[in-house]
Amino acid sequence: MFTWNFQYVSRARLTDTFSQLMLNARQGDILIRIHTAIHHEEEAVDLARFIKNLVPEAKIFGTSTSAVINLGKVANNQCVISVTQMDEGKIKTAMLPTIDKNTGRPIGADELCRQVRDEVVFGDTRILLTFFTLGYYDIYKFVENTNESFHGVQMIGGVAAGAEFENKPFSSTGFVFNENGWSDNAVIFAAMGGATLEALSSYASGVQNVGEEYEITDAIGSCILEVKGTDAGREYRIGIGDELVENGALSNLFPVVYADVPDIPIYLRYFRNESLEDILPKDDPWNEADYASHPDTDTSLKRELVTVNHNVTPGRMLKRGFIYDKKIIEDNRLLFRRIENFDKAETIFAYACTLRHQLFPNCVKWELSAYENSNMCGCVVAGEIVCSNGRNVFANGTFGIAIMGENDATQEFNPFAYSNTAGTEKDNKTLLHYLINVEKRLKEGTVAEAADTLKEFVRECGQQLLASETEDIPNGSAMNLDIRFKGYDRICVINVVDTLPMRTVFPEQIIRLTYKDYISKCSAFARAHNYRLYIISNWNIAIGAPSYMVSLPTFVSDMENLQKDLFATSEECIAIVPMFCVLDDCSIEGFETRYNLARLDMMNKNLQFKVVRSGEGLLDEQSIRESYHMVNVINYAIAHDGIIPYYQGIYDNSAGRIHHYESLMRIVDENGRIYYPNSFLDVARKFGLMYDSISLKMIRKVFEKFLKLDNMSVSINVGYRDIKNREILEYIYDALSTARHPENFIFEILENEDIAEYDTLVSFVAKIHELGGKIAIDDFGSGFSNLQHILSIHSDFIKIDGSIVRKCCESADSENLIALISGWKKLSTRVIGIIAEYVENDEIQEKLVKYGIDYSQGYLFSKPEPEIM
Repeated sequence: MFTWNFQYVSRARLTDTFSQLMLNARQGDILIRIHTAIHHEEEAVDLARFIKNLVPEAKIFGTSTSAVINLGKVANNQCVISVTQMDEGKIKTAMLPTIDKNTGRPIGADELCRQVRDEVVFGDTRILLTFFTLGYYDIYKFVENTNESFHGVQMIGGVAAGAEFENKPFSSTGFVFNENGWSDNAVIFAAMGGATLEALSSYASGVQNVGEEYEITDAIGSCILEVKGTDAGREYRIGIGDELVENGALSNLFPVVYADVPDIPIYLRYFRNESLEDILPKDDPWNEADYASHPDTDTSLKRELVTVNHNVTPGRMLKRGFIYDKKIIEDNRLLFRRIENFDKAETIFAYACTLRHQLFPNCVKWELSAYENSNMCGCVVAGEIVCSNGRNVFANGTFGIAIMGENDATQEFNPFAYSNTAGTEKDNKTLLHYLINVEKRLKEGTVAEAADTLKEFVRECGQQLLASETEDIPNGSAMNLDIRFKGYDRICVINVVDTLPMRTVFPEQIIRLTYKDYISKCSAFARAHNYRLYIISNWNIAIGAPSYMVSLPTFVSDMENLQKDLFATSEECIAIVPMFCVLDDCSIEGFETRYNLARLDMMNKNLQFKVVRSGEGLLDEQSIRESYHMVNVINYAIAHDGIIPYYQGIYDNSAGRIHHYESLMRIVDENGRIYYPNSFLDVARKFGLMYDSISLKMIRKVFEKFLKLDNMSVSINVGYRDIKNREILEYIYDALSTARHPENFIFEILENEDIAEYDTLVSFVAKIHELGGKIAIDDFGSGFSNLQHILSIHSDFIKIDGSIVRKCCESADSENLIALISGWKKLSTRVIGIIAEYVENDEIQEKLVKYGIDYSQGYLFSKPEPEIM
């Protein structure tokens, strides 16, 4: 079996792709799946016909969708095409109507199942890819019947969703198609089988059921009328509260499940004051039999009602449930183990629900990331058909996968994705907000009718939601609640970084033992001091306390003692170096920002302990506004030729004249205001490409001005980022190689960023010298890296840092540094010129001349101007 997936770009590209694939039906049956979010109905059929002309023997299987899945990612506004060629197996496809064209009545589940058995499924069918269109209410019964009609055939697929460009809600769109046409009242199948084909269909949901079972005692069609012999609408409202029933999106976080299939969510829709006839029109053929079975029911009565997306059978047992990140993670890990251990992993189909994509975007992105290097391909659907423990079921809100193959094969999965679940907890925010509000209202006594039921429901949800994934310890969500509602405003975040290298050196058993020892020590310490411990993620934990309970000095001292305890590891465990960050005066709004800024500072300075006091680490709104204003100014300057070189003369102390000029960047805004580098360069560097753009424009302008000058030299500032930029390097090398006087160009190496690859810098210096240019080292004397420059690269000039020059008449240390640099030059065998910058008065100049400094730069001799003096 061979599978190749690609995004549709154009028919010309499509022709080239199929030409390169060289498909041959004599080698095996060919299935071409098309999932499109960019084609209308007739356009999709035209595409199918075009492909059929390219590959006449292929079986075409097409659906609309709201988004495609390809290479482990969800993508909107795309069309994905998947080509599968069998070796020995067989593929059979069909598109069957769900409405009888003669009577206009829906085709029942039993009859449709018989047609599929007779026309689609064959003897050794292993997998049945199935897509319905919306509005077929017998889909649940149909999928159930398949387990008896063609036992052992696993299913995957769902309900075709509509693309957003149609400006219709998902629930009223969706179509299936092939080269013969399209329909929004049909079901399309692709049966795949053969003696050598093996397949596995499975899924992940993330639903956690809670509470007791209760029976559906009456129902009409997709409407549940009674549970436990009482009104179902009222029971639902009392059970989850008015806030949920008024908010459909929020209520989707709390589906129900059938007790015999407890991990498949069923989403209920609540109507506060509707009649059965409003929801299930009497003239709809789908509803005739249901109304006939309830002759005594007042179908015009306005009442509370709940519906699902399939016809309901009285007698089935329900349980309440909710979906949250930890259960999604747990289910996905189990799913991944099944997929990873499948031997014939040649092809992967994947389908995820629109509701899942909308409610849990971070979790969906995370669960797909494990398959980003595989040939997984599929789409987002409005309902899923999956296989649960060998039994096919219709589902909502799940992530379904089918993996298959005829030969032993492996896929390039990314199992490390499952060790990093950071970000998935963000999808719990809405759920937590609801639970908090309900608990608050329960305390206030404003939900008396539902108090007992809601209290139990909230308690059970909280137990699951607020406990860490692997330990019976509160998690990050519990910490957020404690900060917000219980006054836990003193938090110490403890993180063991760089744990990944452990796995390359130590066995898993030793790592688990070390982790258990780490958590055990922190837990015991927290209990002994009456603090609260939280597991945020894996090795990242926190300890918290209210400020009224413990003073900051005591809390800090306690954390220092804990850090010492953790350093003292036993011989059985791996030595760990945890980072401790104490944050005082915490609030939910600023916590994450303050911690991230502190952690970045700790990593930059190689700190293992830091205290962030009240008021520290908060973002300054005014500075943020100024930063974004500067972004606009820079963008304007880029677009309107607002990058302006200024030039400051550098005085030759021996010759008594200007020797050369330093080019200094300025930018101008739409009002003509000039901005200096200290106001815009740091902002530009944060945005990377913005800095690259202004730097290249500046270098171009300087070269253009000086290329034709014979007796005038200029220095150009370049940083390590510039040296790493291929476009800037190529321009500099090309310009120097064509310059009449390349010796007139001096490149001044700035000290504004760390140099990660020193060989790159050395190569740049060598190339400049080879082309005839010169090199200067900026801010000499300001740090150790300058000394490394002097020892490692041949420079033509060094510039003494301005902070030393400015103080040389008032500070003996500064004067001694100048004397030291001057003395080094006399001892050196190199020909090198020494420049002093920030020369602002005669007193400084006299001191520099005294020590034999070659050049002076500053306002005493020249101010930066847009034109050369």
